[in-house]
Amino acid sequence: MASFLTHLRDSMRYPEFWAYSSWLDIATKYRRTRLGLAWIFMPVAVFVGAIGSIYSRIMGHDPEYYIAYLATGYVVWRFMVQCTNEAASILRGHKSFIMDGRTRLTDFVLRSLSKAFFYFACSVLIVLAALLWSPQMHGTNLLTLLITFPLVILNMIWWSTCIALIGARHPDAGEAANTMLRFGMLLTPILWVGDRFPPGTFGWWAVHGNPAYHLITVVRAPILGESVETISLTYVAAMTLAGWVLAAVLYRRYSRFVPLWI
Repeated sequence: MASFLTHLRDSMRYPEFWAYSSWLDIATKYRRTRLGLAWIFMPVAVFVGAIGSIYSRIMGHDPEYYIAYLATGYVVWRFMVQCTNEAASILRGHKSFIMDGRTRLTDFVLRSLSKAFFYFACSVLIVLAALLWSPQMHGTNLLTLLITFPLVILNMIWWSTCIALIGARHPDAGEAANTMLRFGMLLTPILWVGDRFPPGTFGWWAVHGNPAYHLITVVRAPILGESVETISLTYVAAMTLAGWVLAAVLYRRYSRFVPLWI
């Protein structure tokens, strides 16, 4: 474990490479577009506004509650998806750096996370707008993100590390992850409310066996003024501990093979 934690600590102490390069990617991507960085906000705003208005009627929910519910769940899900997709190809995409001697692979993991975090931070403004629009909600509830969202980041660090190592060994990992995530959004309570299944039923077990559900719930429930279920807190705590141990073992065992794989 010392190898993984030591490299991660050094990467956090020297963020010049991963922080600047992630920002440079974002800046150059939108540099020649007419709307520039406004494109960061528009996909989330259009999705939440259009889908929220339509699905609130389809699902039979109050739009003032449902749009805030959808916005919060979607931005957290989007963050996790971006971390996964970036991590799956991050090591192969930086082959020249790795072959040149930069073997601290946690730099590339943090690069994928920092880029996704920038998009998430911008998307939080859409969540704030949804909360302020709804008289049932309070914009100050977003302050709970300072406590709950670090749990998501901790899980995305170990998850992205594992995905990055798998992606370096198996190039198909990125496509496989992307395919599963497309179906994962339909199986995760984002477009639909998760409390629709009675406890003990197959649907209830399917929802509560989904790791993404618990991560989203830990963040979303306090923002909506709801309490977090004990099962979600226990699930996230156990997943975080087990995930970090898994990432440390995989990193210590296989990180030295990455230059050969890529």
